[in-house]
Amino acid sequence: MSAIHLNNRLLHYEMVGRRGQPIIFLHSWLGSWRYWLPTMDHISERNRAYALDFWGFGESDRRDSEFSLPEYVDLLLGFMDNMGLTRVNLAGHGLGGMVAIRAAINHPARFGKIMTVNTPIHGAQAISVRPGALLSRLLGRSQPTNIWSKLVRQIEVDDSQIKEEIIEDTDSLSEHVVERVVASVLKADLRTDLPRLESPLLAVYCSNDSIVSHDQADLLREKYRSLQVLELRRSNHFPFLDQPNVFNRLLLDFLASEGTPVEIKAEWRRRVSQLEYM
Repeated sequence: MSAIHLNNRLLHYEMVGRRGQPIIFLHSWLGSWRYWLPTMDHISERNRAYALDFWGFGESDRRDSEFSLPEYVDLLLGFMDNMGLTRVNLAGHGLGGMVAIRAAINHPARFGKIMTVNTPIHGAQAISVRPGALLSRLLGRSQPTNIWSKLVRQIEVDDSQIKEEIIEDTDSLSEHVVERVVASVLKADLRTDLPRLESPLLAVYCSNDSIVSHDQADLLREKYRSLQVLELRRSNHFPFLDQPNVFNRLLLDFLASEGTPVEIKAEWRRRVSQLEYM
């Protein structure tokens, strides 16, 4: 386990790859860094990949805190300063995507390209249920109310140990932490901030997502035509796990692109080995 001390608290992170442009992966409102590991392994020949656990998640400090969007933006910047990372790319899922966008808007010189995955742009609109109801749906201990847990268990992950660890990280979360995170997400509205975003942004949404409303993709297409929005029609909330070949190659193309739009190619849907792509 790799960790640093940030503001007198233990911040857990992992790094895969020793060369190439750095990219930091940010997890969502449940889970941990661990579900990014297959993607990190895939891109590690070309990129130095980091993933960290926000306060309250995974192996990071779980003492009482705000557990909010602004706090996680500060955590990200503090991590970069501590690691000597002056400028990085970002990939964020759900909450992690919101952190990525807000950080890049407030500190444009620190961030290159941004990929967001099933990320709420207008929290109250993206997740149209009461905070308490959402908490019950995400973290309810009795089946079948625990939608997140069901989704995680249904995903086909090649490495069974990784899947078990993802499930363990999800089941060990404190409801107090998730409640505060969800409250922060629901009150966040990035619509007025996005016109100030200087970083190239690729926003990925999934047609079968049962957590974040599909309307967020339409909102971005209608109001922010300079941003790129792509839709994965076969995926649920975790495209990097249930369509890894498509997702990983899309990410690599985006990181390598020079201002040209990226697109999902038909041949990506066929499973190929990483060596064939490299």
